[in-house]
Amino acid sequence: MRTTQRDVLVATAERLFAEQGIDAVSLRTVMGEAGTNVAAVRYHFGTKEALVEAVVRARSEEIRATRDELLSDLEGAATPHVHDVAEAFVLPLAAMATSGDTAWIRLVAGIASNGHPAIGVIDGEFVDQTRRLGVLLRRVVPDLDAVSMRFRMTVAMTLAYRTLGDLADLRARIAAPGTPPVGDQRVVDELVDAVTSVLAGPPGPARR
Repeated sequence: MRTTQRDVLVATAERLFAEQGIDAVSLRTVMGEAGTNVAAVRYHFGTKEALVEAVVRARSEEIRATRDELLSDLEGAATPHVHDVAEAFVLPLAAMATSGDTAWIRLVAGIASNGHPAIGVIDGEFVDQTRRLGVLLRRVVPDLDAVSMRFRMTVAMTLAYRTLGDLADLRARIAAPGTPPVGDQRVVDELVDAVTSVLAGPPGPARR
C-alpha cells in the first residue's frame, strides 16, 4: 500500500505525542520531523486537535477489529469465564505491543492519565465495545453494582495500556537479577491474570 503524505504526518505525530506528550508538540515540530510544510499540515488536518483525533482513530480501528472477534465469540458462548473477558481487554493491545509497536498505546495511556481532552475521542471510538464488555462482565460477575463495574473496567483498561506501553522496560525489570528479560508472552499472560483478578473481585466487605 502506498504511503501518503497524510500517513507520514499521522505516524510522525503519533511518535512525537507518545514521546513528549501532546501539549509539548507543536504542528511546526510535526511538520519538521515529517519533512513537510505548514500548508500540508493545514490541508490535511486544519488544526492540531484534528491531527490528534486522526492519530487516535488511525489505530483504534485495528484494535476494534481484533476485539470484535473476541467479543462475538464470548457473546455466543453459553458460559463465558471472567478470564475470557480479561483476554478481550488485553489481547488486542498485546498483539500491537508484542510486534514492537507501542507508541500508540503509550499515547493513549498518557491521554488517560493526564485527563487530556482527547480522552473524549478515545471514549467515542470504543463506546460500543465498552458497552459490550460491560454486558459480558455482568454475565460472569452478576452481583456487580454499576459503580463497581465501571471502576473495575476502568482500572483494567488503565492497567493494560500502562503495562503494554512500557513492555520492553517491564520485561527487564521483572526478570531475576543477572538473567535476560522475560519473554513477551509471559508478560501478556501475567497481565491477563492481573486483569482477571481486577474484574472478578472479590467485593468489598460493605457489599458482601
